[in-house]
Amino acid sequence: RLIDELGPQNPLNQIGVGKDPAHWYLLSREAKAAGLVPGPSGGFALAQGMAASAGEDVTPEAVISNLGARARLTMPQAIETFSEIAGVSRLISMVAGAGRISDLRMRSAAARKSLGVAADVVVFDAKTDTSMTPPTHTEEEFAEQLAAHAADAPGTGEKGFGYRIPDRFKLEWLSIPRQAIEDAVAKSPALDTVELRKAFIRDPLKFGTVLSTSNAAPVFEDYKDKVRAVVLKNEVEKTTRTIAKFASDQLQFPRRGIGSAGIHVKLPEDWSERSLAFPELAQKIQDKFGVALPAYTSTGEEWLTSKSFTEDNLSELSTATTDRFGQSPMRAQQVVEAIKEFGGSDTVPVQAKVAFPTLTTPTGDLFILRVIDTDPSHEPRDLADVREDVAADLDAIYAYDSMSDQLSSLVEAARAKGLREVAGELDLPMEFANDIREANLQFLIQYGVSISGSIPGVGSNAEAISDIIDHAAKLDPTKPIADQQIEDRIFGVLIPDELKIMLVKIDSVSPLTKEQWDAMSTNNAQLQQAVARDLAPPDPTEIFSLDSLKERHNFVPSRNDDDEEFEEDSDTEDADADEKSTEAAA
Repeated sequence: RLIDELGPQNPLNQIGVGKDPAHWYLLSREAKAAGLVPGPSGGFALAQGMAASAGEDVTPEAVISNLGARARLTMPQAIETFSEIAGVSRLISMVAGAGRISDLRMRSAAARKSLGVAADVVVFDAKTDTSMTPPTHTEEEFAEQLAAHAADAPGTGEKGFGYRIPDRFKLEWLSIPRQAIEDAVAKSPALDTVELRKAFIRDPLKFGTVLSTSNAAPVFEDYKDKVRAVVLKNEVEKTTRTIAKFASDQLQFPRRGIGSAGIHVKLPEDWSERSLAFPELAQKIQDKFGVALPAYTSTGEEWLTSKSFTEDNLSELSTATTDRFGQSPMRAQQVVEAIKEFGGSDTVPVQAKVAFPTLTTPTGDLFILRVIDTDPSHEPRDLADVREDVAADLDAIYAYDSMSDQLSSLVEAARAKGLREVAGELDLPMEFANDIREANLQFLIQYGVSISGSIPGVGSNAEAISDIIDHAAKLDPTKPIADQQIEDRIFGVLIPDELKIMLVKIDSVSPLTKEQWDAMSTNNAQLQQAVARDLAPPDPTEIFSLDSLKERHNFVPSRNDDDEEFEEDSDTEDADADEKSTEAAA
């Protein structure tokens, strides 16, 4: 009862100690056996801490007296119970925070993590397979598959399923190639011979001149081509900046007098009529700078996504960047992703229907870009929107299930006639994985980081690698591979999360050597950190549960609580006395 009075947030009540006297009996017995239960002073110290938390006017004696009275305990009984509570609390705290990796366990974990395997693998990928003819799927199957993964983005749901429509947009842009600017600048007075000669005389060192031994002045004619190239480059860059500023000014004129909402513009209803059309801006740029008419492009009715920037139709635009939003240049794709309609950014003031700051490519081409329409991410409004994707996933499920049913026979065939022949029958390549392991030794030793090896067609799938290591660990590294159990050398691996199936033939194993262990053990902290990541933290509610304690102590109650209830007014000692235990020999 005293434990109940401590409240639900007390660690003892969180593991359910107050519900059964047998639980408290076993737990306090462990604390006493560990020498953690102090004398009366320890109980008084616990009460002092509780009194300090309760307020200035509360004394430790009052805490013990009040809680003891509510639990129907005498003062000596209450002090003794407080002492036991202090000891049990220390036990729980020590277990929860104790280092849980012994040297033996660390060596074992290091040996497994660093075990290297070379193997031939054949991977069947149900998502890309075209060898099977799937059945006609019912509308119910379509509806069930869509309902299960409508909220997941593609590639993020179970087994990679996902049909949520991503953020989509339509674009328009003007492009001004660097060559067009260079052609216009080449006709400017700055490139005539007189101006070039003046530039050379003002600063000949700028053009790579070298003083002769006779101290004769450098001659312009000797550097004419170099002077022209340098001046042309400088003029092109200057003109590019001027065009960018001119375009920005022209696009901002219609925004005069319009209010803002945070860092974004509060566009009026007639904005489409007030904003400057890009074809009109293109004409203004040609008239002002004499460049060829900037090309206007619009995606029309086609919806684009962020992935569109990697496609051929946006290949040049995908390399364009702006430095207007920080020290690191932002790519066009990143700017589009930051628009207000897609959730926005606190530091990047961009939105649909308002032109972005000008962007330039690494080759000097200039782009003026604007999002003209948006469709923020949402679940499919109808099956028709994603029917092809759902159908492809249903086909993949069928192919995976069909191949899974054949796995045992395929493994037997590989053991009988060889993996290469089975791969040929499946029309799949057999590839060699030369270093399959759970952790790269160098990173494990230096940084305490487990970076696994890679399997062709599977990558660094942890479960697949673990399965292979399980088989390899059964092999004897001192014996030739060919002399060992074929069941551990040739086997199948199911990878349901990726809808893949793998046939494996182990060619060799590379166990942890003494030299490698010595190198690891000198950096014990890093190794322990890496091993600890793979282990679940100790859970006191599990370690000190009644079932766990009963199992550790081989505890058998002498009566069943269902047959006879404990009386509410019985003392703690009476409850304990009603229990008899058969304890394991210590």
